[in-house]
Amino acid sequence: MPCMMIRTKIVATIGPSSESKETIRRLAEAGCDVFRVNFSHGTSDEREQFVNRVRQVEDELGEPLAVMADLCGPKVRVGPIAGGSVLLGDGQELAIQRRPIEGTANRISVTLAEIVDFAKVGQPILIDDGRIRLEVSEAGGHDEIACRVVQGGVLAAGKGVNLPHTHMELSALTEKDKLDVEWITERGQFDYVAQSFVSAASDVEALRRLLAAASCTADIIAKIEKPQAVEHVQEIIDAADAIMVARGDLGVEMDLPAVPVAQKRIARMCQSAGKCCIIATQMLESMTGSPEPTRAEVSDVANAVLDHADAVMLSAETAVGKYPVEAVKMMNDIVTETQAYHDEIYQPTRVVYAAARTAAALAAAVRDIAAAEDIAAVAVFTITGRTALMFAKQRLDLPILALTPERSALRKMCLYYGVKPILAPMVEHTRQILALASKFALDTNIAKAGDKIVVVSGRPIGKAGATNTLVVHTLP
Repeated sequence: MPCMMIRTKIVATIGPSSESKETIRRLAEAGCDVFRVNFSHGTSDEREQFVNRVRQVEDELGEPLAVMADLCGPKVRVGPIAGGSVLLGDGQELAIQRRPIEGTANRISVTLAEIVDFAKVGQPILIDDGRIRLEVSEAGGHDEIACRVVQGGVLAAGKGVNLPHTHMELSALTEKDKLDVEWITERGQFDYVAQSFVSAASDVEALRRLLAAASCTADIIAKIEKPQAVEHVQEIIDAADAIMVARGDLGVEMDLPAVPVAQKRIARMCQSAGKCCIIATQMLESMTGSPEPTRAEVSDVANAVLDHADAVMLSAETAVGKYPVEAVKMMNDIVTETQAYHDEIYQPTRVVYAAARTAAALAAAVRDIAAAEDIAAVAVFTITGRTALMFAKQRLDLPILALTPERSALRKMCLYYGVKPILAPMVEHTRQILALASKFALDTNIAKAGDKIVVVSGRPIGKAGATNTLVVHTLP
């Protein structure tokens, strides 16, 4: 009996709750495909240990795992607080000063001193994803601004600070980001670099120049978390390799009811553009402290699959939560349960991707072939992984075996919907590709002897972008 492949991919964040090699292995076995390393927290030594442990687990399991570096960007955070946190009461006054200090209940500093210059009287300041709300009562001075606490709560060091109505001209690449990119490229172990607070295509292009200068082949994931990014989303999709709908800051920066519509629209645009889309933030948030999610969270994950997300992401749930492995298992169960209904209602979307038009056309043709023939699987021989991505964007209800001799492409394909990446030897003839496809289809139990599979490759073999051959092959 051919096995069922889980098509929606899972991204899990490594942190204190999941940093051990044993837990990383359990997360991978539970269904994690991509491990996210958040550069907003931890030290360089800790991050290096995270990556090394993922690679050790990858070797032990004999299955590829991708690693994503998530840059901080110009994220404003609360500075150090005496004792770690303080309680703010409704109606009290709180000063935010330029010079770094150890904060108290009456006075704090933040990681971006320039907000003292940009903030205006009457504008809101939101902390900890909007759980604490301030309103600027006095501004214009050189050293500090005064705020009134509109909605109080526990103010902890390191919590995010948003100024949704304050326009600040800030680069998406901070000096810290540039140093982190240098560190990332020196290691050569990262498959994706996620860029925070992207506003325009020029932000992505600036990061790409840094990576290219260091001969780094990591793909760029542009995080959509500002209203300006939503306004320029098509140009950002065109410039990036993948998109993340980062609903945490997006839900603070724009009206909350607008976020689900933005999520659906962006996912659909990524589908048409042939780019991966990740839905992130608070997907199973209650599992940070509870072994069970809420019913609404389960529906949220399922709807992300129905919105054509290629991957869904866990943040605090696996980084600092009490039940990291259980959260991955739960997410895996939800996306598995949603697959059959997704296939029932899915309407094919025309994929227009200039860099791989022939591959996109062949992928669309396979959908018609599968409707006419009893096809068990698709096998793609690819050098860059781009052909596999075109098939992934067709969202076929068939497993896609992606055979590649390139390890960098192998790992990147861990993010692609419905794709099982397999490291294969380099070949010289199409008949060798047919033999490899047959072997792996049978070995992985995705098909059985006598089944038909579609095999896609290119001529000349080994040349990127040369995909032009399709064979309907019967397994011996």
